[in-house]
Amino acid sequence: MALKIRLKQYKNSSKSSYGKYYAETVQLGEVHTADLARQVSQNTTFRPGEVKGIIDELVAVMTREMQDGHAVVIDGLGRFRLMVESEGVEKASDFNIARHVRRIVCKFLPAAHRKGDDGERKATGRKEQLFSEGADVEWYKG
Repeated sequence: MALKIRLKQYKNSSKSSYGKYYAETVQLGEVHTADLARQVSQNTTFRPGEVKGIIDELVAVMTREMQDGHAVVIDGLGRFRLMVESEGVEKASDFNIARHVRRIVCKFLPAAHRKGDDGERKATGRKEQLFSEGADVEWYKG
């Protein structure tokens, strides 16, 4: 199966891309933890409830580790870490955590490797995300 795309015209008149058409992916639904657990159980000896329990515990452990200041790296998936967004101040002595930290956000960097111009893995070249490797694109008919 391929990613479905449609064209969307850019409407922001203050940008140089105004009026141009760009491809946009069409989301065809959502898959939740229980759905993933059922699919994983079909390929393993674990029951769906066991898989869901493992995923739930993984989320709890990841949350705790990130809140303790660690980046969490799941090989083949990516890197998760918590970051703060804050307002700037003129002098460091003026910064107040309660007043200037706006929010804490989780950032995700998908697993990737660099590919050379010839398509082989190399130490140079552009990064290709592992999730998108081998994906195809086709027009959305709907």
